[in-house]
Amino acid sequence: QRRVTITAGRDPRIERWGVVTEGRLIIPLLFAYVYLAKIGGPRWMKNREPYKLRSAILTYNAMTALVNAYFCYRYARATYFGGGYSFFCQGINRDGPSAEEAELNWWYLYVRIADFLDTLFFVARKKFSQISALHVIHHFLVVLSGWVWLNFGNEGQALLAVLINQAVHVIMYTYYFLAALGPSVRPYLWWKKYLTSLQIAQFVFIVVHNSIPIFYDCGYPRPLAMFGVVQLLLGLVLFINFYVQTYMLKKGANKETSLVDGKVKQG
Repeated sequence: QRRVTITAGRDPRIERWGVVTEGRLIIPLLFAYVYLAKIGGPRWMKNREPYKLRSAILTYNAMTALVNAYFCYRYARATYFGGGYSFFCQGINRDGPSAEEAELNWWYLYVRIADFLDTLFFVARKKFSQISALHVIHHFLVVLSGWVWLNFGNEGQALLAVLINQAVHVIMYTYYFLAALGPSVRPYLWWKKYLTSLQIAQFVFIVVHNSIPIFYDCGYPRPLAMFGVVQLLLGLVLFINFYVQTYMLKKGANKETSLVDGKVKQG
């Protein structure tokens, strides 16, 4: 299998797919997101009453869970459970007849951009303490890395991480939807405390799996694997730091908190 390096340039299959694949949209969008999350949004809401968005948030959480379940199924069929992917190490073959993975990545990038609504809901409800550095960094890196892989690594090793993350999102947003229904449902959400542990376990597994092409040549670009591992390690460190601060150093605190995917949920 021909080895492809990141210096080979963008995947030619995506060149006709519009401006979302180009840096001139994504880069300004990312910095606009950071500005709105940390400066512009809080400043605009300073003298306003918080919005009541319960119905909108319920709808958003339900739709996010369903959309991730749909993409998880499509990715699984196209790769590891129907596409002949190797669970150990999977390279890139841009000369292959199918561009299904590339098309899925293109559509799924819009889903990750839509995740910015998490932050906008916090801003509109004046929950500024929940817009933590971890929350903002996570959403920033998810969209940035999604754009990088769309352009340079549309298939191969990284897709197992995408598949696992989608499954975790289904669990997370199902919890968010149920929790937003009110106090009557909360006694059944005893598994809340395991969500952060699930995220950490996800990061550990994906770091190990994405490291394989760095040491074993299976046709996946080594620089792309290294980029992914560095980003994942940053996320892992941030999540572990939160876990230690919340569940170990503040074990006796009365206020119960839980963090999933960069979001702090207070119970």
